[in-house]
This record gives sequence, structure tokens and C-alpha cells, in this order.
Amino acid sequence: MKKAKVFGILSILTFTILVFNNASIGSAMYQQTSNVSKTTENIYEALFPPETLNMVFLNNVTYDPSIKKDAKLKWKVQDYEKTDNFNIAEGDKNLKSGDTIILEIGTDPYLQLPNVESWCQIYVNDVMARYDPTSLQILAVFKYFLPISLDFYENGVNYTEESYFFYLETSTAVNQSYWTFEDKKVTYNHTLRTEVNNVTDITIVFDRESGLMDQLFYSASFVNGTGYFAGVNFTLTRLHGWGLAYNISTLVIWIPLLLMVVALIVAIRLHLFQRFKLYLEARKIVRREE
Repeated sequence: MKKAKVFGILSILTFTILVFNNASIGSAMYQQTSNVSKTTENIYEALFPPETLNMVFLNNVTYDPSIKKDAKLKWKVQDYEKTDNFNIAEGDKNLKSGDTIILEIGTDPYLQLPNVESWCQIYVNDVMARYDPTSLQILAVFKYFLPISLDFYENGVNYTEESYFFYLETSTAVNQSYWTFEDKKVTYNHTLRTEVNNVTDITIVFDRESGLMDQLFYSASFVNGTGYFAGVNFTLTRLHGWGLAYNISTLVIWIPLLLMVVALIVAIRLHLFQRFKLYLEARKIVRREE
């Protein structure tokens, strides 16, 4: 009996030790996995223009008349879905759904064409987005509009007052596979795969006449070595009068306002307000007499 009791006690102790040992190992593994997830750095993406700009040609470019002193061009962050660890930045500002990006032109661009940073600034809502080097400020501007015409030499060929998109469409220095040229719009699309699970896709739609960016679609997904996922879907849309999207006419605002003004004028001319007031007073008198 004593041997049986000793054996039983030893069995219970062995089982208890194994349970605690497995629990501690599981806890350590969970803690390690948890730490890997928590210490994974966030992914920050900045939006850049589709083509690498040759700063020399900025001496000989002109812009659409809408790009002038005191003009404010606006884009709104529309669809914006992202994981917690993914942020898109404009300058030093992290963007969020509903933000308005404003490109404000402070002085006449034609006085200092190549010095873009001296005549316009980018704001996120009402706060200036700051860039470190000057070249980044120049690149930031060209995300939103491109020169409408240019005059420069490339490989001995003189392009005189040609549209920028005509240059893109005909130049051998431009990767044509990224661009689609139509009568009224020009579309840039590029998909970058750095790894099997790391994919970035960007599509920009420009208005061909003005060179302004109408829409930007951006999506990215990243999976690191530990299987930690980060991703985003992002849309920018250009605004115009009354804060409407570029493809919605301001007539949807002006026509109802015009009809209201016309109706008000008709009501005043026909004394409709006075007649309605008399009608209400007559009803009161009739009710009293009843």
C-alpha cells in the first residue's frame, strides 16, 4: 500500500509539473508572437507624380489659365479603407477620409515658373503640408496638375508650344505602357509588385485640356515575413464650384436657385403672400362665427 501511495503521489506530481511546463511554454510562445505583432513598424506611404520630372524643362513650361494667382484648387479624400498600421501622408500630414487637399497659388506662376515652391503651397484642410527638400515640394505639386504646354529640346528635336500630354504621347523617353490617351482625358496606371504578396497599384485620371488631376485611385497591400498584413484603398476626387465633384455640373445647384428666385418674383408680383394672409384671416373669422 505504501508503494502504491508513493507511486500515486509521484504520478500526480509528474502530471502537475508537465501541465505547468506546457502552460509556461505556451505562454512564452504567445508572448513572443504578441511582441512580434506589436513591434512591427507602421507603413507610411507618400504619393508621388507618375513621371520623374526633369527639373531643367521647368524653365520653359506654361500652364492652363486656371492656374493663376490667388487660385485655390481642391481635392477631397473620398473612399479610404486601411488597416491600423498603414498611413498615407501628404507632406508631414497623415490623411484620413473626408480631408480636403488644397493647392493654393499665392503669386503669379509665370514670374517664377521653375520655382514651383515659391508660388504655390499644399494644405491638408487648412494646415500647410511641409516637405523637407525643395525638390519634394516641386514633385508634390505635379501630382495635381501638369504643364499645359512646353518649349524645350529633346534629342535635337524642338518641341515648341506643344501640350505636355502630346509630349508624353510621342516621346520615346516615356514608358507608353503606363499611359492611355483619349480626347478629353489621359489615364496613368502602374502596378508594382516587389514580392508575391506586396502589390501597389495607382491610377491617375487627368483632364487633358487643363492638365488637372480629376481622380486618383491608390491601393496597396503588404505581407511581411511573419505574415503581418497592412493595406489601404484610397481615392482622391477633384472639386469645383459649390464643392461638387469635377464631373457634376454646378447646374444642379444653380437651376433650383434660379427656379426659387423666379417663383419668389412671381409671388411678389401677384401679391400671393398678401392673398394667403387674407385667406388665413378669413378662415379665423369664419371659425369664430361658427
